[in-house]
Amino acid sequence: MQEDKVTPISCLCGGVAQEIELKQSTDHSALNFCHCTACRTVTGMLCSTYYLLQAKPESLDSLQEYQEADCISRYFCKTCGAHVFAHSKHTGQYFVAAGLLAGRLPPTKSIRHWRAAETRDGGLTPFLSGQPEEPAPACWLRTVSSDQPSQPEAGLELSSRNPDELLARCHCGGVEFHITRPDSSSTKPTSPWSDVLAPYHSQSSSNPQDVKWWLQDENTKYLAGTCACPSCRLASGFPIQPWAFIPLSNIYNKDKVPLAFGAGTMRQYKSSPGVYREFCSRCGASLFWHDDERPLLIDVSVGLLRAEEGARASGWLKWATHRVSFAEMAADKALIKHLQDGLKEFGDRA
Repeated sequence: MQEDKVTPISCLCGGVAQEIELKQSTDHSALNFCHCTACRTVTGMLCSTYYLLQAKPESLDSLQEYQEADCISRYFCKTCGAHVFAHSKHTGQYFVAAGLLAGRLPPTKSIRHWRAAETRDGGLTPFLSGQPEEPAPACWLRTVSSDQPSQPEAGLELSSRNPDELLARCHCGGVEFHITRPDSSSTKPTSPWSDVLAPYHSQSSSNPQDVKWWLQDENTKYLAGTCACPSCRLASGFPIQPWAFIPLSNIYNKDKVPLAFGAGTMRQYKSSPGVYREFCSRCGASLFWHDDERPLLIDVSVGLLRAEEGARASGWLKWATHRVSFAEMAADKALIKHLQDGLKEFGDRA
């Protein structure tokens, strides 16, 4: 094995720790981001990104397999929910989620975007410039492994018919919930400042004035932002975690009752004392982050949202553009700097 292509990987709980070998004949400095609806809803991210492997991983024993389609399976950690591998049944090729590499990372020199048109609004691409592979015939995983074109899967493009209700649903449908517009109850939570607004390294996160920072545009939208912290990266499997900050009082299960953690196929992982993450135990989609310090304000993974206007849900969310949360702790610093620069440019144009 070529030494520079071999690297350890690990998820947040450490259960999938092993060494993998990246494909020797592939240029891994060109990072492929797939924005197709399946990639968004099966991960909870705004896009997925993988590296091609040289051979089958040494161990899949601790992983849950989810057959996304007849030719693609995804594998995720049963304990913490991190997406780890994807597999093309047509060619036998395996891929590893880009956020899990623990050793020396391939330097990101260029970015390719796949299936961005499926987002309807560009998704993450206005924040992260790169070469568009459009019109791409399929999800990147299928394009690499098969000549078969694909179409958006039935049911994945559903959105709410109620303009005051935002549908959120994972790929398998085991978790479905709805978000309502900000109302009088949305001001009831109290919370320290988010790192996306007040960097942890430069000032206190305390919020003595009790500013309701998660409410934006005169309390008509919710704040959303991107995070590059190690915990989010290792819990999802991907380097960019998009969160929307939503009061618990504005989230309802699909049967119209207030959100109950554990409903449907939801599984909880306690990532540290008083800190909780939920994921779908069937397809592995990242769902929520919340903690005991601010129990009435929930981080919702944006890739689940089915807004009529597109993946960024701009009719519901105001994106933080001054900073990527915990950018200083990013593993792929070149990628996150590129994202942070793109966010600032987007904010300046808005």
